[in-house]
Order: sequence, then C-alpha cells, then structure tokens
Amino acid sequence: MTIGFIGLGAMGLGMAQRINKEHALKVYNRSPEKAADLVAEGAQQATSLQDFADCDMVCSMLSDDAAVEAVYLSGDTLALPLKENSISISHSTISPPMVDRLVAAHDRANVRFLCVPVLGRPDKAAEGQLVAVAAGERSTMDDARSVLEAISMRHFWMGPTPRQAAVTKLGMNFMIAAAVEALAESFTLTRKAGIDPETFLTLITETLFSAPIYQAYAPLIAREENPTPGFKTALGLKDVNLAQQTARDLRVPLPTAEVIANQLRTAIAAGYADEDWSILARLMAQTASLPPIKRR
Repeated sequence: MTIGFIGLGAMGLGMAQRINKEHALKVYNRSPEKAADLVAEGAQQATSLQDFADCDMVCSMLSDDAAVEAVYLSGDTLALPLKENSISISHSTISPPMVDRLVAAHDRANVRFLCVPVLGRPDKAAEGQLVAVAAGERSTMDDARSVLEAISMRHFWMGPTPRQAAVTKLGMNFMIAAAVEALAESFTLTRKAGIDPETFLTLITETLFSAPIYQAYAPLIAREENPTPGFKTALGLKDVNLAQQTARDLRVPLPTAEVIANQLRTAIAAGYADEDWSILARLMAQTASLPPIKRR
C-alpha cells in the first residue's frame, strides 16, 4: 500500500517514521523542512495535498479543529482529494461535532473514514508504543490494521461511530490533566512541609500510584524538568475545553474541569503556552513561595 501522512509535529513525525518502516510513505507538512529526515529515509515528499490522490490510505495528525477543517473540508465537501474506497484516518484530538462533519463529507465522497486518536507522548510515538483508540466500521479498522500496528503497541475499537473515539480521547486527556494537577498540588504541599521531592516521588511511583501516567509525569514535576518536545499547555487547555463542551452537550457534570482549565489559563497568561503542561507544578510552587528545585 501507499500511505499518506499529513502533519509532522511532535507526535506526527514519530508516527510517520514508524509507518515509513513498513510501507511506501508520502508525507506533507506546511513547513516542508520537517520532512527532511523522512525523505532521507525513503519517504516521498508531497508538494501539495493534491499529491495524495493515488494513496490507498491517508493519515493525519493535526493540532485542532481549525487545522483539520483547513486540510479536509471545503464547506461540507471533502476537499482532500482521496480516491474512492480508500481509507482516511484522523489521529487528531478534535471535537465530536468536527468528527461528525468529517464522517458526512467522507461518506459523500465514498471514502472510508476512521477516527483514531492516540495516547502517549512524542517519545512513545517514535518507538511505536502509542495506544490507538479507534472508532468506525470494524471492517475498515481491520483493513487498516498494519498501519495501526506500526504506530501503536495496542489498539482499542470503541464502537462503530467515529465520534465515540473522539469522546474517549477527550475523557482520557481530561484524566491526564487531573493527574497532572493532583501531582502539582501534592508535590507543592509536601515540599512546603520540608519533605524531599525525590523521596515523595519514590513513594508515589513505587506504591499506590505506579500507573504509567504517574510514572511519566511525577519525575517531571518532582525535578521541575521541562521536556522537549512536550505536550503544549495550550493544547491541554484546548482538550479540557472540548471535554467541557462535550459534557455540556451530553448533560454530564464535570465539576473539576473548570479548576483545571483555570490553572491552564493561568499558565498560558504567564507565557507558558508552548511549554509542557507539567509546568502547572512550577507555577504552583511559585505561588507557595517555594524556590526553584536545585538540579542534582
């Protein structure tokens, strides 16, 4: 198969590298220089979105609803030139209504569509260790299995309606945001009491909170590290806002979401929009009049 990939940001680049090991790959990014390493490894660089018309499958990893609309849609029509019965996969974290628009446009163009957002940080994308959350026709997912296996260590089918994957991803990202906020508050509390952050880190990650999300974020927070690339605080706020909007649409209360959203807004106002959202811990420490942690 010839696979197309659109969007070579922190996550998309690693995903495209994994696919490039298994399939003929054609890549596109608004900043063409980001494709240089992939081209050196044998991928073909598309000069425009029109170059994807001959692909059997086209994947995208884009930042938000606006970026997805710009690539895929012209009003209610599918603007991306995909051949009939090919497979189109959106890996982006976007709103359920945007997914519904994509489904309708793909249906009219006779193109099969899957919503497959992923869980994991950029280092996991480069290792093929993401978790893929898929929704759409099961037969289409089966036909896309080789690509899903290239980018992920596990993939889950959430249901036949693509928006089900979008809602799942928003629920997961909301839980990650809540974990980051809880870690930020707990480390600030214990550090203010004179407790060594490294000792608290060991307690957290080796006893009650040994889950992967705490294993990933607790060291960053304990040591005030700023990973590059990370998960941008601005994107974190976008996802929490989308979770809130989805909850309103479904008449589901999310009482802690506004607290987390306010914390993220504060971080963005302080100039940390492009920093990893674990920056929340450093801001909280500053609010508690704690000095920066000395690097060991």
